[in-house]
Amino acid sequence: MTNTNYLCSLRYAAQADLVTLTAEMLRSPHSTAKQAMDVWFSLPADNFLPLIDAACMPPHATETPVDTLFEQISSLKELFLELHRVGASLVTEHWSDEYWRLFDGAQLCPLNQASYIRRDKGAILGDLAGFYNAFGWRHHPDNGERPDHLLSQLEFAGMLLAMQATAGTAEQREIVSKALAQFHRVHMHDWLPSVCKQMHTVTNFPYFELVSDWLLSLWQTFAKLNSWPSDQLSPSILSPRIDPEDPYECGAPDVVTLQATATPAIYREG
Repeated sequence: MTNTNYLCSLRYAAQADLVTLTAEMLRSPHSTAKQAMDVWFSLPADNFLPLIDAACMPPHATETPVDTLFEQISSLKELFLELHRVGASLVTEHWSDEYWRLFDGAQLCPLNQASYIRRDKGAILGDLAGFYNAFGWRHHPDNGERPDHLLSQLEFAGMLLAMQATAGTAEQREIVSKALAQFHRVHMHDWLPSVCKQMHTVTNFPYFELVSDWLLSLWQTFAKLNSWPSDQLSPSILSPRIDPEDPYECGAPDVVTLQATATPAIYREG
């Protein structure tokens, strides 16, 4: 492995770890306790800072100005340290109550892509199921049945980044690189700014305010470093809509069928 390939692998591995960590930040306290998992902020904050340095290494030394890159890394570290500090001081009961209010019960901030993107839900869900199927990935049952849940998308993106880090041939790297770029363009970029804005708007809970800021800053930094393509966002997708007569909830294509038959955009557009 050349030095350039080694540094790229290191960068993608660190990005995979940080994206997976970010998914843990949004996991419910109940789910974390049920799985007997250590809460992410139980580890020292300094343990994570080298990951930020490694994840933000530019693909080529001349692509990003040194001052700009230093500012990006410093900003992410500062945001992470504040988030870790607030997380470590959480009262579990208050954390659980606000999680329920935002994401489960009242659903002031739904975590499903199709709640924000007002187009054919079958196309969104089918494309996601096709991505997951193509790479042999199954989303966690605690994320719910629907494949468009934010945690599922983050976990899948983390897996793709890990695959990119360990790809053994140029062909493998090209396949995963194309999948990451398309997954970002069609899914993550499509609604991530909206859900982060919604989360920040409807909560007064410092932890979730900081998580929303961290998630958007981290993903946008990775998108720029990795040169992932982004379509222009429409102002019409900024607010979620919870509709009891939603076509997905009442009569849309069955998720299991979609998972078995869908083909993701990366292969349809080739």
